[in-house]
Amino acid sequence: MSFLLRKIFQNHSTRVLTLLFFALLILIGYFLGHSYYVQLGIHKNKVISTLNAVTSTAAAQIDANQLDYVLSTYPKKNDIQSNTQDGVYELLQKQLLKVKDQNHINTALYTLTYDPANDLFYYGVTTSENPFYRHPYKNYPKILKEKYEEGGTIDVYRDSNGHWISAFAPIKNEAGVTIAIVQADWRFDEFLETAQSEIFKNIWISIAFTVVVLFFLIRSMRSILATEDQLTAHLIQSKLELEQKNQDTLDSILYAKKIQDAILPVRSKIKKHLPKSFVLHMPRDIVSGDFYWFKHTRKKIFIASVDCTGHGVPGAFMSMIGSILLDDIINKKNVDCPKEILTQLHQGVVKALKQSYKSKAARDGMDIALCVIEDDYSKLTFSGAFRPLIHIRNGKLNRIKSTAAPIGGIREGNVEFEKHEIEILEGDIFYIFSDGFPDQFGGDENKKYMTKRFRELLLKISSYKLSSQEGLLQEEFDAWRGDNEQVDDVLVIGFQLK
Repeated sequence: MSFLLRKIFQNHSTRVLTLLFFALLILIGYFLGHSYYVQLGIHKNKVISTLNAVTSTAAAQIDANQLDYVLSTYPKKNDIQSNTQDGVYELLQKQLLKVKDQNHINTALYTLTYDPANDLFYYGVTTSENPFYRHPYKNYPKILKEKYEEGGTIDVYRDSNGHWISAFAPIKNEAGVTIAIVQADWRFDEFLETAQSEIFKNIWISIAFTVVVLFFLIRSMRSILATEDQLTAHLIQSKLELEQKNQDTLDSILYAKKIQDAILPVRSKIKKHLPKSFVLHMPRDIVSGDFYWFKHTRKKIFIASVDCTGHGVPGAFMSMIGSILLDDIINKKNVDCPKEILTQLHQGVVKALKQSYKSKAARDGMDIALCVIEDDYSKLTFSGAFRPLIHIRNGKLNRIKSTAAPIGGIREGNVEFEKHEIEILEGDIFYIFSDGFPDQFGGDENKKYMTKRFRELLLKISSYKLSSQEGLLQEEFDAWRGDNEQVDDVLVIGFQLK
């Protein structure tokens, strides 16, 4: 062995190659060690991004009013002992469970409510099989309280159940007040095991690749090393860019929801002028093509239910166009007559989308039911485009038909929207809605709910208080839908004036 070593070092070329060989081994060792921590960080960021997306989605889907109802109705520890004890609790639990399953989260999702009097967090709705309702969360991470209003992430921390990585997002009511947070966890030991398994797999692949490189070292070490460095850098950069693009897309959609929510009328303002009213709004995706619109000006109340072409992001763009055009027609042009409002709205959509017979957007537009109410609640004037008005008086349902023409799109000839005037009597109830509820598939035969059944449902629940009808509609929709996917955005507005 000593003779072989002396012979190797006597030759300049073999000496250089030997030194390069050992230098390469040292560099490989350093690279693998460094790569371990880099990839561990990448895996952790990926987990945190997933948890952030899960909590943001869950917080956006949970109705703060429904959660507030559960917390106020059941204020004590173990008031809820099963997930089916209360319909609203069950609905919220299923919403969390759906988000959990869609994102393949192994641990429970749960809501936490902060009690400043006792400086404690209490568990609310959870995806666990057995509710942990109103149990205190002792020794909670302080960041929960510090970022209660804005949400955030919690790096590796320890509690009585082990080590965790977590994220949380606020659940806000209509007034923008945080009533709770939704939190998602990832077991650190599970994360570490998964990450290490993949990292060590990559390390073994790297080692095998290194053996091949060393085999060709004598002939072309520099060329091979340069090629390997370029390939590794390219793969890492491509992976990072792909992850960033996916995250940017999700962040953009979530931010688009914030913009759309900001454009929608504040429900407390609707309640101020229409105390006996409700708005049931359930987007199929994160953002919606259905939107409700409200304005009080010139001693008149304007309220509309609008169903735009498409849903998700395309529908959301159409909803923004519709909302802006309605504001312009009412506020700047001072138009009060609903039929004239719809005429100008149609013209505005055609102009905004540059619609023509050759345009790809020739059929894009919206259906709308628009009511104009006198400030003293004496008279209601209605015009609609493919969306009717339901009027219930003395237990009888009257369907006020709309004009069979959409807003937007290319038409053959001029269409004049019909106008209907109704003298309002004590006890009159009105409903406007999109087609999302009647078009939902479900039931024993997996068929559409249909408009006739929906009208019968409205007549049935009209004897209840308006404050209860939103929940009754939600329960009926969920029961009918069952395990089916929601096929369209859903919007139902109900109000009683006297």
